[in-house]
Amino acid sequence: MKLLLSLLFTVFVGSSLISQSVNDYKYVIVPEKFDFLNEKDQYQMNSLTTFLFNKYGFKAYVAKSDDLPLDYTRNGCNVLYADVTESSGMLRTKLQVKLLDCNDAVVFISEEGSSKLKEYKKSYHEALRRAFESIEELNYAYQENITVVVDEKPTVTEKVERPTVNKTPKVDNIFKSTTSSQEQEGNKSLVEIAVFAVQSYVSTDGAYEALTAGSSIQFFENSQKIGEVINVNVGAPFKVNTTQFSGKGYLKEGRLIVERIIKGIADPIEMIFIKK
Repeated sequence: MKLLLSLLFTVFVGSSLISQSVNDYKYVIVPEKFDFLNEKDQYQMNSLTTFLFNKYGFKAYVAKSDDLPLDYTRNGCNVLYADVTESSGMLRTKLQVKLLDCNDAVVFISEEGSSKLKEYKKSYHEALRRAFESIEELNYAYQENITVVVDEKPTVTEKVERPTVNKTPKVDNIFKSTTSSQEQEGNKSLVEIAVFAVQSYVSTDGAYEALTAGSSIQFFENSQKIGEVINVNVGAPFKVNTTQFSGKGYLKEGRLIVERIIKGIADPIEMIFIKK
């Protein structure tokens, strides 16, 4: 009985530590190809993995892509490296998602996701989405570790002499008002940039998906990223350019709307994305 309780306690503490340690990492890097597949992004598995990580609050990128963040390239140890492994049998497709640090130490392993579907792509996608259910339960939120160094110096009491009164015109108020005005303008520009919660959308025809996160909106087709809008201003329309469509977008009453421009048609076609 004591042995059983000890094992249960160990598992509980271990899972707690894993959940905390995942939050210490800022990015997730997904490889271009998984070892159990023969080609890069075969069955769009790498694109789907990246999409699902972003969906559940992570900042995920495909390795060697052009949009990797600068602080990743400067410090490769503030990221987790994703891998998907297969242990399928005759009747089931079984997948697990692993997260490793820069020293190849395993930080997290998902629950096994499985599927009985016969078609490879559908089976892999279903198994992967089920494996990500345990990643969703982590409720990931990046927690930056900031080390504060306090320089303790002995307090020195000094004799303070009163300054000589200068009768020249005061300029402090002018300087302060200018600074205050500049600060207000700076704060105004910051306020105008939207900060979105992580939210998934799907077009009413089911052909496209969108994901809002931070100050950007990403668009996907079959879980593959086709475009992104960054630094969206609050309450203002924004330009949308993807590999499949372009136009003007805006958010209205909880919906994402894109007025799609089609060559040869005078009026734009309205695409509506609703929350998933």
